Amino acid sequence: MGTRAVHFVGSFPAESTDAAMRAMLDSAGPLLRTLPTGETRRYEFYIRPIIEDLVAQGALESKKPGQWNTSRDRTIYRAPGGKRLSGDMMDLGYLREAKEAIPVFEALRAARELPDLTLQIGMPTTFTMAFIATGASGVLRNKKAFTDATVRDISGIRELAGDDVVIQLEATAELVLMAKTQPLHGLVDRMLGLGSGIAELASLSPAGTRFGVHLCLGSMNNKARATLRNARPLVHLANSVVRHWPSDRALEYIHGPFAAGDIPPSAKPEFYAPLTGLSLGAGTHFYAGLVHDSPTEAEQFHTLQLIEQALGRPVDGVATACGLGRRPRPVADALMERANTLAAKG
Repeated sequence: MGTRAVHFVGSFPAESTDAAMRAMLDSAGPLLRTLPTGETRRYEFYIRPIIEDLVAQGALESKKPGQWNTSRDRTIYRAPGGKRLSGDMMDLGYLREAKEAIPVFEALRAARELPDLTLQIGMPTTFTMAFIATGASGVLRNKKAFTDATVRDISGIRELAGDDVVIQLEATAELVLMAKTQPLHGLVDRMLGLGSGIAELASLSPAGTRFGVHLCLGSMNNKARATLRNARPLVHLANSVVRHWPSDRALEYIHGPFAAGDIPPSAKPEFYAPLTGLSLGAGTHFYAGLVHDSPTEAEQFHTLQLIEQALGRPVDGVATACGLGRRPRPVADALMERANTLAAKG
């Protein structure tokens, strides 16, 4: 048995939180360090249900209608009636999700005799929320409002669950922007404060809150919003997050995608060469998002070897590039089994 963990990013195609959690435990069980809720209220559409809730709450109104067929063809929103958006106008729903999941999680953890297992609550970074909801022109104006609302929910979750929960910050817009602007991705990070903005959420949250970071390329309809030429933007953003991370907050892992929706991981060693520069520091695990349904098991193991050779050590865990919620259940089950197999490879 290898030393790698299995990491599930968050969403899962199931009819309930209980069903999603049971399926993930049935598959990976002791290989899991954290157990997501499955995000079953929003697993198919990720951020869209959160935004639609905000519209129903009266916090947002349509500015530019879209069809949501792709992330580019989406509705852009604004605060209604010329108001300025504020955090107290918004209920993002993460605390409600945690309240539902905590008793289910506690019962399953006890029944499976996994005392070290931690509940994982995923939430988009506030830059990603502001970018997707209000468009590029609305990010700077509205990011603070999303930050205030997010930190309020993190504080509530921390009060409810204490050390039994890890908050997974999901940085989609950040990595997509860096992938699209490579080789100028470093300049984009500095100009927009992408890495520092992710770390800021930790510094504003209660002391003792545990965090992980999921770097993401998107997966609407199993199509990524961008592809990486090589791993350099991923490494740069991960290092930027770590460099800005507050020293008194735990950053337990960073997950990086090596596939892009329906595009499998590269088979070229040079794609992974920048991983030699990844610098996460003690206590932060690296989860490799390489598990994909297109390659064979042997091809996937070869990809894992390329990643670990470039990294100079075994990865701490294996995962898919994004959540399983945008995949049919049989595919999700097969991907979980593939992750278990790769985790155990010597």
